[in-house]
Amino acid sequence: MPGFGGTQNLHPLVGLQAAMDMMLTGKDIRPDKAKKMGLVDLVVSSHSLEKVAIESARGLADGTIPRSKGIAKKKTLMQRFIEDTSLGRYFMWKTVKEMVDKNTNGHYPAPYAIIDSVKYGLEHPQGDAKFKYEREAFAKLAATRESESLIRIFHGMTQLKKNKYSDSSPVSYKPIQTIAVMGSGLMGAGIAQVSAEKGYTVLLKDRDDAAIERGRNYIYQNWDKSLSKKKLTKYKYNVNSSNIVSLTDQNESWRKHFSNADMVIEAVFEEIGLKRRIVQLCEENTPEHCVFCTNTSAIPISSIAEGARRPESIIGMHYFR
Repeated sequence: MPGFGGTQNLHPLVGLQAAMDMMLTGKDIRPDKAKKMGLVDLVVSSHSLEKVAIESARGLADGTIPRSKGIAKKKTLMQRFIEDTSLGRYFMWKTVKEMVDKNTNGHYPAPYAIIDSVKYGLEHPQGDAKFKYEREAFAKLAATRESESLIRIFHGMTQLKKNKYSDSSPVSYKPIQTIAVMGSGLMGAGIAQVSAEKGYTVLLKDRDDAAIERGRNYIYQNWDKSLSKKKLTKYKYNVNSSNIVSLTDQNESWRKHFSNADMVIEAVFEEIGLKRRIVQLCEENTPEHCVFCTNTSAIPISSIAEGARRPESIIGMHYFR
């Protein structure tokens, strides 16, 4: 549940429907949408963020930039009916409660407290009573068993995400910069896409140009879709694209590229002979520190590592999004 007046100050800016959706679901709001809906005053490129933030702080301090008055965007006729009339609000609250009931099965008290706090504020718009109501509801929720359990889950998940081989660890390791992906099918292309998005140089290799093209088409279709939905900027699109290097068996230059690989991920079909040949090929053309990752679902890793020169560097890996 939002504290510090969140249940009271959000909906005057973005409207009741948008505010309830944000508070009850925790959905991310894209920068362009946040600006359009009145949630933020200014959106800038990440590369200009520090410069603009400093300029804005100075402008607010010396008065050259007016402070935001928190004026909400003009509502449409339908929004006014739903949010500003008793009949419209009746159906809106009915829909909201049905959604909460469906998603929580009544086991989470916070969504209901959010609804009650917003309703109370609408019924008591003047004075500080609405903020007092929210504070008391927030404190009450903080003392529930549900809150204690969710906090415990959060800490557990955070602990699992921590890497014990961090920079402060005495264990030495070589950072991964270049990843080679063997196989550009659905799985290989997906691994290449995710890795490129994370900033790695990706060597995507397959047997011929036709196979590579199918994999690249899959990747670029996903990026084109994200670009059209404004989930991806053109700049990031170009950066992602530049991170992928396409290679085939038909061009011997792949060996030179693989000599710089820090990790190889094979995503070929489940045939142990093929996987062992790929291990041998990679060991012949990659540096000693390179880790070989197999994406197998059924074949034991130890079986794939039989006969390898560096069996201790062969691991199993699966990607999840």
